Amino acid sequence: MDSQAAGPSRLPDAGTPQPRRSVDRRSAATPTLSQKTSMISATDTFASATDGEGYYTDAADVSAYHTDDGRSRFESVPQTINAHGLAGDDDAPLSRSSSNRTAQRGDTHAAHPPHTDTTQPQPSAQSLPSPTTAISGSAASTQRDPSNEEAGKQIEPDHQPPVPAAHHRVLRHCAVLGLLFFSAVWGTLAREGLVALNTYDGESVAPLVWAQAVGCLIMGLAIGANRQAIEGRYPPAYIMITTGLCGSITTFSKWMLDVFRAFGDQRHFDRHGLHNVMDALSQTAVTIGMALISVSAGVALSKVLNVEYVIRQTLVLDTSMFILGLVFWIASAILCALYAPFRHVTFSLVLAPPGTILRWYLSRLNTWPASKRLSLPLGTLTANLLATAIICAAFTASRAGSVPQSFAGGLTGCEALQGLQDGFCGCLSTMSTFAVELRTIKPSRKAVRYAVVSWAAGVLICVVLIGAPWWSIGMDGRCLGYTS
Repeated sequence: MDSQAAGPSRLPDAGTPQPRRSVDRRSAATPTLSQKTSMISATDTFASATDGEGYYTDAADVSAYHTDDGRSRFESVPQTINAHGLAGDDDAPLSRSSSNRTAQRGDTHAAHPPHTDTTQPQPSAQSLPSPTTAISGSAASTQRDPSNEEAGKQIEPDHQPPVPAAHHRVLRHCAVLGLLFFSAVWGTLAREGLVALNTYDGESVAPLVWAQAVGCLIMGLAIGANRQAIEGRYPPAYIMITTGLCGSITTFSKWMLDVFRAFGDQRHFDRHGLHNVMDALSQTAVTIGMALISVSAGVALSKVLNVEYVIRQTLVLDTSMFILGLVFWIASAILCALYAPFRHVTFSLVLAPPGTILRWYLSRLNTWPASKRLSLPLGTLTANLLATAIICAAFTASRAGSVPQSFAGGLTGCEALQGLQDGFCGCLSTMSTFAVELRTIKPSRKAVRYAVVSWAAGVLICVVLIGAPWWSIGMDGRCLGYTS
């Protein structure tokens, strides 16, 4: 009879107190503030590790600048995190302050659960609290909860690493520039020395091939097993090795110039047109093949040669690196001004660092959406083709004419133009980064397309800037007393 009166809902009697089990289950299902703090702190840590400020490092050059070393340099925590809201708000980024407000609202919700439509039973006389208990409970409810107060202010750990100051970032940037100055000078010297060592009568391989191979071998050593060790110890050192040293030893523009001169037999060898084409294609195949093989050999060798060492990252070290590079560059300029017999080399040393630094800045174009969409590293492509155009213009300026004649600037002008070709253009373009990109671009057909576009565009620039003056007024006029 009682069951029929109760009906299907079977509501509890008014005099029976509500079981505390459901309340306990509800309170257990609601996370506390400390749980929210740990969850949001974990989200903040993940966002800080994956969404720091950064910019691209040339290379390998892919480089790099890959990302800015600011995150690993200073271990800073960004001021905003890329968390996401609940369902229906997946695309809206949530700032740290908004996440704090969410935690506060959640805590308030836990303290005051929402009202439901279920009829609440009336407590019995025994379950009613005493007046003293009721007064103390109401007083406690009117007091401010310090945890709720602090929830909206700070939920991070108390010992949060400080954000790097502006002068720290400036010093780190100056350290990179100083190391690029330093490595560009030595990379250019290494390239000129390797070319001179392999220039002789009856040479079977173009002298520049050895410089390309050595630079790509060092690049492979840096981007292989040693990359994490170098970047982890002192990030500017990785930029110095890949962008500075390897990019200065290798050169794309000089290679394009030699290929075009082989096509046109500008050195006046006793051969016909088909042999000219074969010579140009031979230089192309040997250079690309040696570059790719050298990078692969360097990567394999990096597993044997480990460069684990400890360098303490300090502002003094950054300042010292900037001063070191600046001193070497100024010393090269003083030597060029005071000692004339070495100007054919010192002009290259003076003009090499600006080319390297410009290529480093252009490498940031590799991270543009257009680069990913086209599968073309626009930064490297722009640097290589720009250097090819400048080297062709300098070559034409020093050699245009039908007969040898005095150059307007005399011997110093000829040496300056040669230094522009070997120093600025040689360092503005790079073969090592080009080879690494050919290995990393997937699928392989896109890598082949990138190689063909670079090579064809380089040859076309040579045809316009060298071929047109050569076929119209000749290219036998050389700088007086200075030939190459």
